[in-house]
Amino acid sequence: MKEQSEDTICQYLSAIRTKPFLLLAGISGTGKSRIVRKLAQATTTFELEGYANIEELNANRWDLHKPANFEIIQVKPNWHNSMDVVGYQTNIPTPRYVFTPFVEFIAKAWQHPTVPFFLCLDEMNLAPVEEYFAEFLSAIESRSKKGNTYETDPIIKPFKDFNYENEQGKKCSLAEDMVNLLLPGYNAGNMPQHIIELSKRFKEKGLTLPENLVVIGTVNMDETTFSFSRKVLDRAMSFEMNEVDYDSFLEDTADIITEPLTAKASTLLVDRPIKAQDVKDKVDADFIVSYLKAVNEKLDNTPFKLGYRAANEAILYVAASQNFCQKNIASVIDEFTTMKILSRIEGDTTKLRVDDNSDKTILDELETVINDFLKPANKPAVPQEEQPAEENANGEDNAPVEDVVVAAPVELKSLDKIKRMKEQLKRNSFVSYWD
Repeated sequence: MKEQSEDTICQYLSAIRTKPFLLLAGISGTGKSRIVRKLAQATTTFELEGYANIEELNANRWDLHKPANFEIIQVKPNWHNSMDVVGYQTNIPTPRYVFTPFVEFIAKAWQHPTVPFFLCLDEMNLAPVEEYFAEFLSAIESRSKKGNTYETDPIIKPFKDFNYENEQGKKCSLAEDMVNLLLPGYNAGNMPQHIIELSKRFKEKGLTLPENLVVIGTVNMDETTFSFSRKVLDRAMSFEMNEVDYDSFLEDTADIITEPLTAKASTLLVDRPIKAQDVKDKVDADFIVSYLKAVNEKLDNTPFKLGYRAANEAILYVAASQNFCQKNIASVIDEFTTMKILSRIEGDTTKLRVDDNSDKTILDELETVINDFLKPANKPAVPQEEQPAEENANGEDNAPVEDVVVAAPVELKSLDKIKRMKEQLKRNSFVSYWD
């Protein structure tokens, strides 16, 4: 694989390990939903696909149009409540709960907890995300882990709460019907133990988010779509996909995911830390926090100021990147800046101006912080070959000189993005990350 492709894959995997909710934004036709499908193909198992062994799966892996751990749901413009996502209760013709493909896929993921399950919400911003995705946005922030037990708030309340009395006053168990719909193929006589426990969980706790679920939304920004609020952006890892390489397209090498993930990598996408405290000793947490403090000083008294969530995810992202690739901390923080800080910046010249007496904007201030913190850290020192000792004026041997050669700095993507945002602000008197 090309080095650039490996770097991009590393970013996707690191983001998923940081938080299982991604946004892929860009012009139409750049392969956003295809990437989600490829991630599923790269992580599915032969047991899940019904093959006899791994060799049989690998012979067919990249021809799987819809891997068993993949679902794509097209968002509709008329989604203005959550019924199309989490379903709804109805009494027509009799009391029942109507499930959706989203819910059915989550239930399927619960049945295979060690395999990453990828759900693609295609054209996610054709409708206001906060309106149809409210339960998920709340649940994703309620994640907790104690030992091996992973929990979130439910997106559907405990199934037992849907039980009802019929016209004759008899108590009826709608919960049992709901479980049977979500766990088809089982009955009381053939339920494996983990399905019995899952049935009980649905009845008592409702439908919560499983640890192996990864939700990735594709985003096109045009006159038919809605912009994202900071509430949504704060809860997602955002990627910009506007690059088009026609040479790779002609050579049929445009796909960046061409090899299955190792079992270890797949496990890392499922068994994720949630709190920065769990990994802070593995990274330079002081440097990360110092950088975020400097950023927040520039964002003070603006709606773009960062909260604790940003610090938590910055540390998690740096730690996650160490699991998938070897990059210096500046490059990783640079990626995080583009994903989680610049994506929140939006407004006209007045809103972004530092004060009334200056033409300097928040973008200028952030540019200064990035240069001060990330440029120096982005120059790894490479020791020179030791030179023979030389005699000094007193006839004594000098110790080998330990000068260093400073390597060429890696290009910082956040600075390039700021440059384009500043040009957009100058041209339109308005700027958005989603250009």
